[in-house]
Amino acid sequence: MKIKSLLAILAISIAFCATAQTQEPEETRHEIAISYGTVPNSMWIDILTDVIPAMFGEDYEDYKCVGPIGLEYFYHTSPLIGVGAVAVFATNNEDGYYDNELSSHINRTYFTFMPSVKFNWLRKKNWGLYSKLALGTTYTHFVNKDYDEQGNKSEEKITANDLLFNFQVSLLGFEAGGSHVRGFLELGMGEQGVALAGVRYKF
Repeated sequence: MKIKSLLAILAISIAFCATAQTQEPEETRHEIAISYGTVPNSMWIDILTDVIPAMFGEDYEDYKCVGPIGLEYFYHTSPLIGVGAVAVFATNNEDGYYDNELSSHINRTYFTFMPSVKFNWLRKKNWGLYSKLALGTTYTHFVNKDYDEQGNKSEEKITANDLLFNFQVSLLGFEAGGSHVRGFLELGMGEQGVALAGVRYKF
């Protein structure tokens, strides 16, 4: 009799644990997030832009960058799918040297806007797994200030603006926290970076 009672209690406990593990978070429709990433598409654009001048003897040093900083919003049409948009800002500076003499200072700034869709393929009460796809356009602003032979900034400078296609594919996203505030980590490639981390608020 005691064995049967223990088995019954064990079965009830297992059922309760299984229910708790599969419990869905409370329903939220909106979410906003901020993130910081590494190795965005714009960094590869910088590298390719420097290739041709480097073939003619110009070297680049003192590379400094800020970003990519991402802001995003999603509206969940269902527990599985969210639609929204991602905005990304990135900027960098570097010095150009010709024959070991400082010849230019380059600044590049990137503003990106991309409509996006998010797939929440595993949702738990305090954590979840998802993927994200974003496609859009990047506005680039390029400034190249020359230096004279004495190393002083000259009045001459080159300014250029352009529009480029851009994207973000986050194959694996992991989020954890409460029902409203969560930290997250994403791995993939694109303008938000091959790896990015941040915090999001759901409401």
